[in-house]
Amino acid sequence: MPDHTSLFARQAEASAHVQFVFEATAGQLVFVNEAYRLVLHGKPDQVNTELPALLARLHPDDRPRLAEYWTQWCRGLARDEVEFRLRHPEAPDQWFCLTPYYERDGAGAVWLAGSLRDISVTKRYQANADLFNSRKNATLEILSHDLSGAFIMVQQIAEFLREEVQAPANPEVAKMLQELETTSRDSVKMIRDFINIEFLTSANTDLKRDRVDVGAVLREPLDQLQSNSVGHHFAYTLPAAPLYANLDVNKFTQVLLNLVSNALKFTPDDGHVSVAVEPGPGSVRIYVRDDGVGIPLNLQPVLFEPFTKARRMGLRGEPSTGLGLVLCKTIVEWHHGTLEVASFEGQGSTFTIVIPQSDEVRCVPAAGKTVTSYE
Repeated sequence: MPDHTSLFARQAEASAHVQFVFEATAGQLVFVNEAYRLVLHGKPDQVNTELPALLARLHPDDRPRLAEYWTQWCRGLARDEVEFRLRHPEAPDQWFCLTPYYERDGAGAVWLAGSLRDISVTKRYQANADLFNSRKNATLEILSHDLSGAFIMVQQIAEFLREEVQAPANPEVAKMLQELETTSRDSVKMIRDFINIEFLTSANTDLKRDRVDVGAVLREPLDQLQSNSVGHHFAYTLPAAPLYANLDVNKFTQVLLNLVSNALKFTPDDGHVSVAVEPGPGSVRIYVRDDGVGIPLNLQPVLFEPFTKARRMGLRGEPSTGLGLVLCKTIVEWHHGTLEVASFEGQGSTFTIVIPQSDEVRCVPAAGKTVTSYE
């Protein structure tokens, strides 16, 4: 029968991930495998000497959370994996995922073992995918708003001419105006159906949350909205310091774009729409404000219900399915947040999203044990 201790030692040594054992009582690393040399460019036999310089490279935004994680780990309470960054002066940040292990031996010594995986490629891929999706979603909303407005104007002109021209010299004129009106109406419906299908498809995919700087991931779509805003004054403000939350970036961006799209629908030309991202007590607060027509008081209690009687045509005739705000609220709640509205007729509306910041570490019971979770 093989020696299991030797087998696991050989497996750890051969791993492409950094494997280590730290004696917390003595404050020393007693084992690190060869991957330490390849992944972190250090010398395994000098790892304790190199450790302070390595820790100094921790990203400053990750340090408070990792300090709390370390406290929980040393008490045997850390079970979840944790992601963090190491800084490089002339290269992109290096991302790692740590899988922890804790053991206290019969003599009372505390041993912390772990596996450290370099996930930089995955993180860069995800960031690029999120950026692409954010740009795509913002572009679709802009095109939807602008194209719908153009088709609705053509439809309204055709309706007006058809009513004004009672007896045209050419009988084909009435048919052509009717065809123009019908085609414009169908085009508006097709555009909105396409956007709604895109939103529904995204909402029905699995939730994948990552710890991200909210301002950084929302800047791109907000920039696009500001650069391409036609007929309205659009502005946004982001926090000066990084503000982290656990987001499914694609889904959350679509929520924001949907709320902005609604604000544009119910705000007259030359009106104002704005987005503000601000820190709150342990939370991230996002405000979507407009100075449009507002929401009648009797409709506000049922605003977030499916196929609600609160459905209204936009000021330019834009249709509503009654599902957009329901999905927005659902997605926000998937992020352990809330979505609320304050509105007054003739004065405008403010939709407020509140989601937890990701830097808090909470100990919660699970299967009879205390574990660490991040929200």
